[in-house]
Amino acid sequence: MEQDKELTKKLEGYSKKIGVDIIGFADPNLFEHFPEENQPFIYLKETKTVIIIGIHLYDLILDVWSENDETGKSIQFIDSVLKNYCNSILRLLLKFGYESKIIQYRPGLYLKDAAALAGMGSIGKNNLLITDKYGSQIRLRAIVTEAPLSLGVPIYESKHCKNCNICIASCQADAFHKGNYDKDRCLDYNHTNWRILSHYSRIWCNECIESCPIGKIRK
Repeated sequence: MEQDKELTKKLEGYSKKIGVDIIGFADPNLFEHFPEENQPFIYLKETKTVIIIGIHLYDLILDVWSENDETGKSIQFIDSVLKNYCNSILRLLLKFGYESKIIQYRPGLYLKDAAALAGMGSIGKNNLLITDKYGSQIRLRAIVTEAPLSLGVPIYESKHCKNCNICIASCQADAFHKGNYDKDRCLDYNHTNWRILSHYSRIWCNECIESCPIGKIRK
């Protein structure tokens, strides 16, 4: 597939202009080992590129959830910002004549893995994406597009985690007790240990993010 380097540069420049902190481009064919519902072609048959954008989580207040128990409506602040950025990028892609779609969270794509496939960073022992610039202090969203953009080089191993176990030792949920990340244990802990800010606002545990030395260096 011939890659459109000029359009890629335009997208990178535009994303930076509107406030996106990091952007990457992944080959959709690299997602074939994921469950079918988590593959880009399910959402757009002629996908040529998976675009991943991210915002630096420089303050935990950005990660706040607001939820009204009476109506069932909930919103996460940083995700709302990400969706707005995605809509802006989507409009630009459509302007250039390329069909594109914003991917919802569920079932969606595995965003951290997608970012690693785009060469934005690696998956660390904390089961999070670790970028050179922002560590794990990042939140992500994805767009699939028919635009043939310049693809990043996948990163399959973390250069940051080899001799480090800080995130594992700091995990209050003990989610690594079996040697690997236990998602259910992590979720159970978070659902019973919200950090309450107000009647409608709360924050999940972010200890694995906050304890990462890479994030601390850059914070």
